[in-house]
Amino acid sequence: DDYLTKPFDFPELEARLRALLRRSRALKASTELGQLSMQRETRSAQVRGEMLELSPREFDLLDLLLTHQGRVITKEQINQAWSGDRAAPSASDGAATNAVEVYIHRLRRKLEGAQVAIRTVRGLGYLLELERA
Repeated sequence: DDYLTKPFDFPELEARLRALLRRSRALKASTELGQLSMQRETRSAQVRGEMLELSPREFDLLDLLLTHQGRVITKEQINQAWSGDRAAPSASDGAATNAVEVYIHRLRRKLEGAQVAIRTVRGLGYLLELERA
């Protein structure tokens, strides 16, 4: 969620890294929404108490959506979150957009019965919210 342009000062880089570390420590160890429960320490998630089989990418996507629940996450933000992963397609790659769509589709199927929905906000991105009754 942050970036530096070149050239940059090392004290500024250090300050930004410290801020990122503070924010990451502030995340709760577990998060619940509807019938979905996720534990960051064990990188696991359950729907109604049953373990979900999630790939590392699916878990990271779910974590990102839960962390920003109620807010739209763009495909670009998802790709940026994945950029630490060497297997992640680059944002300039046409496969990047398709990869996000594929993982969103897989995650939607796995979250059935969790009383949560990943909603597509046309032209913007994705939003995780409680299902409407």
